[in-house]
Amino acid sequence: MQPQVTTPQPDTASAPENFDFMMKEPPKPPGRFSSLFSWMPKPAKIVLAAVSILFVLVIFYAIFLGGNATNTDQLTSVMARAREIGRVSVLVQQQAKDVSTKDLATTAEAVLSSQEQELKSYLSDRKVKVSSKKLAARLDKTTDSSFEKALQNNNYDQTYFSYLKTNLVTYQGELDTTLKGSSESLQSILSGQYQSIKTLLTAPQLK
Repeated sequence: MQPQVTTPQPDTASAPENFDFMMKEPPKPPGRFSSLFSWMPKPAKIVLAAVSILFVLVIFYAIFLGGNATNTDQLTSVMARAREIGRVSVLVQQQAKDVSTKDLATTAEAVLSSQEQELKSYLSDRKVKVSSKKLAARLDKTTDSSFEKALQNNNYDQTYFSYLKTNLVTYQGELDTTLKGSSESLQSILSGQYQSIKTLLTAPQLK
């Protein structure tokens, strides 16, 4: 009888264990930001995230809401003064007897009316409605009374020249103040208006 030869069988129970490393995915390296804050406890991370969100919201408000509100108020004030100077200039066109005074009043009214409409269009393009009440905030009927007295006292022209120069200088200052911190497109408009008023102030009657 020939001796039986026993063929060794592979250890199937331990084989999978030897190849586990081939079946498992290698651990992913931590991201840049996660590794940066990995040392922080979870509550601290939550607080940091909340503060970051709040910071972004504050910036958003300042850029898109806060700045617009400020510009709207400033522009409305500028427009209100332009409207009042224009209104008084129309009155002078009707009452003045001197032709050169009428011409100056006509020019002033045209310039200021144009500037008011330009700013109104700027706001309208941005869906901002201007309050009629705020536009009438500079209305001063005592000015009308002073011109009536000047007409009786034969110093009407000089009264208008003094009024126009004083109010144009004030108006010019408001344009300059509003220009600072405005958007590039608005700065272009206000800068052009500022130069127009500067030119108007060179009129011989206002020197």
